[in-house]
Amino acid sequence: MTYTLCLFFGVIFLLGGCTNNKGDDFRCSPEPMPKYEYRASISGEMTPHMDSILRIEKRREVFKPCRIYAFDAAFYSASNRLISKERILLMATGKRWEHHPEKQDEILVKYEFDKESIDSINLYQLNKSAVSDEWWQTVSTGIRENVEEIWMHPFRSNQYNFTEVAPFPQIKFPLSVGKKWNDNTITLQEGWGDWSHMKVKSTFEILSKETIQTNYGELENCWKVKAVSNFDLGQSEVTYWFHERFGFVKLNYVNYGGRLFI
Repeated sequence: MTYTLCLFFGVIFLLGGCTNNKGDDFRCSPEPMPKYEYRASISGEMTPHMDSILRIEKRREVFKPCRIYAFDAAFYSASNRLISKERILLMATGKRWEHHPEKQDEILVKYEFDKESIDSINLYQLNKSAVSDEWWQTVSTGIRENVEEIWMHPFRSNQYNFTEVAPFPQIKFPLSVGKKWNDNTITLQEGWGDWSHMKVKSTFEILSKETIQTNYGELENCWKVKAVSNFDLGQSEVTYWFHERFGFVKLNYVNYGGRLFI
C-alpha cells in the first residue's frame, strides 16, 4: 500500500536572550561570530587557507543565538489519517557546526515525541531498511546564513527522515517574486538505507509574498517558495514561507509516496 506522508510546521513561539533554555539539551553559550564564511571557487576540498576560495560576509540575523523556535508538526497518511502530532524545538547555539565549521553554524533540534507511538508510526515509513525503534530526542545539525543565502538542514530524524530526499529549505538573495534557482545535486552517503548512493536534484521558485497566520501571531511579508526534488524513487515537494526576521516560519511537505494538496 502506498502512503502519502505530509508534514506541516508552524512557528508557535519565539524566545530570545537566554543562556540556558529548556533544560540541559538546550544550553547556549555563543561564541564570537566570524566575519566570513568560505566557499570553494573550484571543485575540491575547501579550507579557509586555500587560494581558490571565496569569502562571503557572515550573518546571524535570522538564526539568532539562543532564540528558540517551536513548531507544531503533524504527520498524515494518504487518506488524511493523522499518524503523529508533536512539537519540535529549534535553537541556534551561536557556535560553528563541527562537521562543516568553515560555512555552517550549529543548531539543536529537539523532538518531543511519544515513545509509546514509535512502533505504530514506523509502519508508515517509506524507507523500510532505515526503520529503527531507537529515535533521536536531540540532534545537532547545521545551517548557513550569510549575505548570499540562508539554508538549513531539514527536520530529518525519526519519522521525518523523508525530508532528506526533499528540497532543503533555503533562500537566495536578493528576493523577488518569480525568482528561480537550482540546488546542488546531493548524493546520499551510507546510512540512509534504501536511499544510500542515490542523487537528489531540487528546483526552487518564489511564488508570492503573503501574510500568514501562526500561533505566534499574524506575520506579514512572508515569501512563499515552492520546491521540488527528484531522485530514483520519485518526486517530493515542500512549500515553505520565509520571513526576513524570523526565517522559515511554515513548511508543508508531500513526499514521493504520493501527492496531496493542502
